[in-house]
Amino acid sequence: MKRLIISTLFAGLIFSNLSSTIADELNVLFMGDRAGHQPRTRFLIAEQALAKRGVKMTYTEDVTEINLNNLRKYDAFLLYANIDRIEPDQEKALLEYVNSGGAFVPIHCATYCFRNSPKVVALMGAQFQRHGTGVFRTKLNKADHPIMKGFGGFESWDETYVHHLHNENNRTVLELRAEGKEMEPWTWVRTQGKGRVFYTAWGHDNRTWGNPGFQNLLERGIRWAAKDDTSTVPAYLADLPFPIPEMTPIAKNLKPFEFIDAGGKIPNYTPGEKWGVQGEAFTKMQKPLEPDEALKHVSVPKDFEVKLFAAEPDIGGKPIAMTWGRAREGFGSRRPMIIRMSYNPSALGEIESAFWKIQMGTGKPTNLPSLPKNSAFHQR
Repeated sequence: MKRLIISTLFAGLIFSNLSSTIADELNVLFMGDRAGHQPRTRFLIAEQALAKRGVKMTYTEDVTEINLNNLRKYDAFLLYANIDRIEPDQEKALLEYVNSGGAFVPIHCATYCFRNSPKVVALMGAQFQRHGTGVFRTKLNKADHPIMKGFGGFESWDETYVHHLHNENNRTVLELRAEGKEMEPWTWVRTQGKGRVFYTAWGHDNRTWGNPGFQNLLERGIRWAAKDDTSTVPAYLADLPFPIPEMTPIAKNLKPFEFIDAGGKIPNYTPGEKWGVQGEAFTKMQKPLEPDEALKHVSVPKDFEVKLFAAEPDIGGKPIAMTWGRAREGFGSRRPMIIRMSYNPSALGEIESAFWKIQMGTGKPTNLPSLPKNSAFHQR
C-alpha cells in the first residue's frame, strides 16, 4: 500500500526539497476496456507522468477484479471505460470499498458506466447525458479546497459533457463549464461513508491526457480521494487565462455625431451564404470628427497612451484600414506590439504606409521609420 519516499544523501540523513520529494507512493487500479475511448492508450500516458510523482498504476480490463479483497489492495480505484452493466456482487463490493474508506476516481466516460445501478450512479455524482466538442477552459470554483490550491486550470480540446441524474448530496463542485447560459458541473468531489470520490469530465483523448494541467489535476484528485497530502503536488499556474485588462473610461463630454445625406451612395452588404449581395444603399453618412474629439472616443487598457501622430491637412490621402497585431503576447507583456496601417492616397489601390513598434505599457514608439508623405494614423 502506501510507502514513504525520502530523498537522502549517503553522507548523512539530509532531507532535500521536502515539499516535493516526500510523498506517499499510491497504488491505483486503473480499469479500462476495449471501447472507443482507448483506455489503455490513456493509461500509458498517465502511468508515465504519474510514476514520476509516486503514483503507481496497474491496468486491467477484467471486471471480476471489482471485488472487495482485490480493491482493498489499492489506495484508489480509477475507472475510465464504457462498461454498461455491473453485477450485484460487484456493485456491493464497490460500495463497501468506498463506504469503508476507499477512494473511487471515475474519469470522463466513467459516468456512463454501470447504468443498471442507481446506487453506483449516485456514488459517482451524476450520469453522462450528451456532449458536443470544442476547445475550452473551465471556471474554477472553491479556490480554498485542497485540490484547487495552487491550481490555475488549463485549456484543451475535449468533449463538452452534459450530465443528468445529479446527486448533490455531499458533493462539492470544483470546476464548471459554460453550456449556453448555464454552468455545467465539470469536476467535483463527494464523500460517502468513510470514503471519497473524485470525478472530472475532462479526458476524451490524448489532447487532454497529455496536457500537463490535466495530469496535475488528476494527481490532485487521486491524492485527495486517497486521503493523501495534496500539498505535495506542484502548483500548476502555467496555463492561466488571459486577464481582462482594466480600461480607461470614455470621456463624458462627447459632442453628438452629425450626419449628412450622401444620396444613396453607401453600399449595404447584407449577411447571407453568398458574399457580395447588396441591399438598398444607405444614404446617411457620419461626418468626420476633429482629431481631438475622435480621441475622446478611444478606450485602452490602463497604462497605455493614445496620442495623435498626424492628421489633415498633413496628409493628402484617406486611410482605409488599420490592423492591430501582437508579437507573441498581449496586454501586460513587455514585448513590442506591431501596428500596421494601409492607406489609399489616390484611389489606385491599397498601399501599406508604415510599420513601427511601441513598447507595451509606455506608448512611446521605437524604431520609427521615415513615413510616406501621405499617411495618417494615431500613435497607440
